[in-house]
Amino acid sequence: MQEYIVYMGSLPEGDYRQSSHHLSLLQEVTQQSSLENLLIRSYKRSFNGFSAKLTKKEAESLASREGVVSVFPSTKLKLQTTRSWDFMGFSESLSKSPRMAASDIVVGVIDSGIWAESESFSDEGFGAPPAKWKGACKGGLNFTCN
Repeated sequence: MQEYIVYMGSLPEGDYRQSSHHLSLLQEVTQQSSLENLLIRSYKRSFNGFSAKLTKKEAESLASREGVVSVFPSTKLKLQTTRSWDFMGFSESLSKSPRMAASDIVVGVIDSGIWAESESFSDEGFGAPPAKWKGACKGGLNFTCN
């Protein structure tokens, strides 16, 4: 079994109970009475869909159902950088222009959480904070403020 994302498009208008519909689809495809260990998450806010543990055959069956837009394996990717500006090759002096607004570049934000040991929190190459800075660092055990 593998985790799959089942995308069902935009949220329907009116009285629609996503969780019930998702469970019913999952039950039809898996033929199991207990779905506790199969349904991972039911997405209800920005789009209609769910994630579940399925066999390849179950995923294919689900993909052919009416109302299901797509079914695809869930994959975990490793972040490639913590410094996107440098990674994309932009210089710090890059100016905004109307020509760039209509380009084919899409910049997304991935919130990968906070991990104090991440390279993005490294203060290597930075001096002390400016004298006018009035902040404070309240770290815990094994935590260094930068």
